[in-house]
Amino acid sequence: MSNLTGFLVAMGLVIVVILGVSQSFSALPSFFYQSLVLLSASTIGLYFYLLRIRKSRPDFFVHFYLASIAIKLLAYGTYLALVIWEDRPGALENVVFFIAVYAVFTALEVGFLWRQISR
Repeated sequence: MSNLTGFLVAMGLVIVVILGVSQSFSALPSFFYQSLVLLSASTIGLYFYLLRIRKSRPDFFVHFYLASIAIKLLAYGTYLALVIWEDRPGALENVVFFIAVYAVFTALEVGFLWRQISR
């Protein structure tokens, strides 16, 4: 199994687990699905992009990765500000869910990138 296929399978499994566990809760954060889609799409898209950078310009990989972290933090901060503004009473649940899923997806991404780089 290639690194890319393994990453996609792992992402799919994590998403299925998150959706499965969410069924046991009586109430979900109001931006549950939007946050899950945003984090999934951006993590998968960034992973594809970083793999291409790794192959085409390996000497700039670390620079691109650090820049991508900065851009993600700015974009996600803007998204969370919008979420808080739209749903002030549910802000805590939305932010906690977002940060928890962000941490899981980032750990998965870093783990697979580390395996790719250390070869």
